[in-house]
Amino acid sequence: MIWRSLFLTVLFLNFSALAGELKLSGNMTQGGLVVGWAAPGAQIKLDGKTINQAKSGDFLLGFGRNAKRSAELNVQFKDGSVEKRNLEIKQRDYKIQRIDGLPKRKVMPNAQDLSRIKKERVLINAARRIEVSEALFAAGFVRPVAGPVSGVYGSQRILNGQPRKPHYGLDIAAPLGRDIKATSAGVVVFAHEGMFFNGKTVVINHGLGLRSTYIHMSALNVKAGDQVVKGQTIGKIGKTGRATGPHLHWGLTLNTTPLDPQSLLK
Repeated sequence: MIWRSLFLTVLFLNFSALAGELKLSGNMTQGGLVVGWAAPGAQIKLDGKTINQAKSGDFLLGFGRNAKRSAELNVQFKDGSVEKRNLEIKQRDYKIQRIDGLPKRKVMPNAQDLSRIKKERVLINAARRIEVSEALFAAGFVRPVAGPVSGVYGSQRILNGQPRKPHYGLDIAAPLGRDIKATSAGVVVFAHEGMFFNGKTVVINHGLGLRSTYIHMSALNVKAGDQVVKGQTIGKIGKTGRATGPHLHWGLTLNTTPLDPQSLLK
């Protein structure tokens, strides 16, 4: 039957086009996050490292603070076809930020403090291993709180004159008690009432290893295990932990790679 033959031909052509389709959206820059989509069931690798893909076809690429100038994306589709793309990664210059007036113990912890810090690190590392396979981040992203930026991603920190690790997050100054919103839909995997450095802390897993972190809060509105929607209030601005004034430290991590939260809003 001619009509049946034509229908099957069109169906096959449409399926073939879908099977080899690849979409990328985001910032190809150091600290940048790229949201990708490929026909479900693809095998995806970035510089030879396997990238997880959701059943919906969504996947994520992240480029660290010191990412090289280029990366190779290799996608093998279920139909056997392969697409390779050479991604050019924009390089960035990072500032030096000096912060003085911090309590001495918050820069040079004593033995008791170090013991506490070690225990807290075990807890948060366990939370980071919790997997969420659904692409909840597909809900999109919003800024968690309004206010001026007081600290940027990647800057070299010098605290009370002591060089420390780069700043892996975005600091947003805001009045004490202002609501903090979840940047996207996700699952709360960590909620702590008072860490040594971070103070009151919330970590949300948005799927496929993408996590946002909110620290120095004055109050928490969520607990571990809660599922949140984009824009939901999760706590309030504070100055707990190592902070000189009320603000939100907003962090973003893809698996073990710290990214620039500002890349979500561009």
